[in-house]
Order: sequence, then structure tokens, then C-alpha cells
Amino acid sequence: MKTKLAAAIALSLLAGSTFAAPTFYGEIDASVDYLPEDNKTGFSDKDVVELNSNNSFIGLKGDEKLTDRLSALYQAEFTFYVDDGENGSDTFVPRNLLIGLKDEKLGAIKLGKIDTPVKQLSSVVDTFNNYVDNKADITGILTGENRIDNVVVYESPAFALGEGKVKATALLASGEASGISKSKGGAKVAGRGLGDAWSASVVYDSKPVVVGIGYDKAIPSNFGGVGILNASQPEVTGTKAFAAANTLRAIGRINLDAGLALKALYQTSEVESVAGNEAAAANIDDAQGWLVGAEYNLPSAKAWTVKAQYSQNTTTYKVGDDFDAQQFIAGADYAFSKQVKAYGYAGYLALEQGSNESEQPVLGTGLEFKF
Repeated sequence: MKTKLAAAIALSLLAGSTFAAPTFYGEIDASVDYLPEDNKTGFSDKDVVELNSNNSFIGLKGDEKLTDRLSALYQAEFTFYVDDGENGSDTFVPRNLLIGLKDEKLGAIKLGKIDTPVKQLSSVVDTFNNYVDNKADITGILTGENRIDNVVVYESPAFALGEGKVKATALLASGEASGISKSKGGAKVAGRGLGDAWSASVVYDSKPVVVGIGYDKAIPSNFGGVGILNASQPEVTGTKAFAAANTLRAIGRINLDAGLALKALYQTSEVESVAGNEAAAANIDDAQGWLVGAEYNLPSAKAWTVKAQYSQNTTTYKVGDDFDAQQFIAGADYAFSKQVKAYGYAGYLALEQGSNESEQPVLGTGLEFKF
């Protein structure tokens, strides 16, 4: 009798409660890319065709109303690979993992593993985000594209300003006494204090224009990237280094009439001296990068969008020759629906350091499905 009564009470409580269902979402993006190898004199060149999984991901997110103003929120997101996995091993790699609280008037607090506000700025302007296994976008040659473990993030509510809205985001990170380190899908900062490393941004968003500025302080990043370079014995290898970076980034996007959008980014980065920096970072003076791009949705054929982007980064060293990376890519998308598109592109990477030069063309086509 007591068991039946307890079961009845439990069922009645569940029946009287309402739980917001989570949202299941994601993206599957795969391409076939022609990336010929152009090696040093004395080494053979090769024609190479790769199947690339371009940052495909799945996730669950949702929120639960607690009061008229307050909600609990969560997100669990993972990169997955439709080819052989990252470096032939992991099929699933953590992305943004968080839990938090949101007040309609005061903003949101999030805890977990989260993209920096500086990284989030690039999504506004990076036309070829994630192409060619995440190397043809700015991640391949610029610093600042980082996801950090063990962080507290504050997101302000959006404040009306003219025709648009202004929003600020700040991230405080706690790290390891042993110094910076790479983690699955992200990185750890140096120092055990909350805020030893931080990132922040302010964005103005309106229909005709989006502008933003952000700053990273001691955020682990990759200097001297070589983008889509596919040579096994290249003339130019860069002086790559994983190190804490102080990065200032500014972005802008203008949405013109008739479906044309113009985009730009400029940033500068310096190495912050912390434990865990790779030895090569001590020789880096700074890195200057920029990007210009355009997208045009054809008025007479709305399913088609043509686009092009040029990005460049120069890493200067205290001793030795500067390292220049220039990357151009152009292509077209055909949208079957809001969820499914096919795309094709051609691009070119040029690397230069002193008298050495390396060049890398790419030709590819792919399919993207969002859900």
C-alpha cells in the first residue's frame, strides 16, 4: 500500500512538472580536395586527393525557465569526423561544453569549455570557415582562433543603439601551474588564478553593418601557421610555435543592397611570456594579419552565392627572416534548401621566408547538411 502511494505521488509530481525539451542540432560537412604536393628540388612531387571532414559537429542545448526572468541553460557540443578521424584516432572531440544561468535583464553567466569572444568575432567575416579540414579559413594562418578549458563567461544583454544592438562578452580562465597546454578540442591557460588569462569583445550588430573589437590576454594560440600547405618536404615550413598570445582583433561587415556583403578583419598579436610556451616563441616579435572578402547572393538566382576571400599574415622574428603567408580562395554555393548546400572552390596559398618560397593550390567540392 505504501509503495503504491509513493508511486502515485511521484507520478503526480512528474505530471505536474514541465521540462523544456533539449534542441538537437549539428552540421555534417565533407569535401573532396585536390592538394598536389610541390616539394623541394630533389624530392618527388605528388598528385594528392583527400576526403576532408570540415569541422562537422553535433550538439545538445537547451534552457529551463526558473522564474519570470531567470533560466538555467546548457550546451554539449562535439566535433566528429566522417573520414578517418582527427589524426586517424578520435572520432568525437569536445567543442563547447557549458552550463549557466541567464537573467533577462542582467545577462548570462556560463561555465565550461568555450570559444573565446575574439574567436567568435571571426564567424562574422570568415567566408570560407572550416574549408579544407579547417585550414583554408583564417585558423590556418592567423592567431586568435581558440577554445579554452576551465572558463567563466559573462554575456551582457543586447542594448539598443540606433538601428542595431550592442553586446559585450568577457571570458576569465583558470589554468594549470605547469603552464599552457593543448587539450582535446581546446587549450588550457597558465596560472591557477581566475583571470590570469582573459578575453573580451564588444559587437554592434545591425542589418546594414556589423562591427566588433576584441582582445585576448595570455590566451594560448598557434603562431606561424602554414594553412593548406600539403608538401611533405616544403621549402618554407615557418617557425611554428604554440604560445600564450595577446591579440587585438577588429572586424567589420557591410551588407549592401542586392545581396552583396563586404567583410574585413585586422589583428595584431604578441607573445605573452608564460610557463609552457614552446621554445621557438621566444624569438617571435609579433604577428600582423588581415582579411578582406565578399559574398554575393545572385538576385536572379537566389540559390546561388558567389564568394571570394584574401587573407594574409606576417610573423616577424627577433632573429631571422620574416614569415609571410598569403591565402586566396574563391567559390560558389548552391543551396538546395536552408539546410543543404553543395559548394565548390579553388584557392592558392603562397608562403615566403627569406629566399625560400612554397606554393599550394587547392581545388575542391563538398556538401553541407545542417540540422
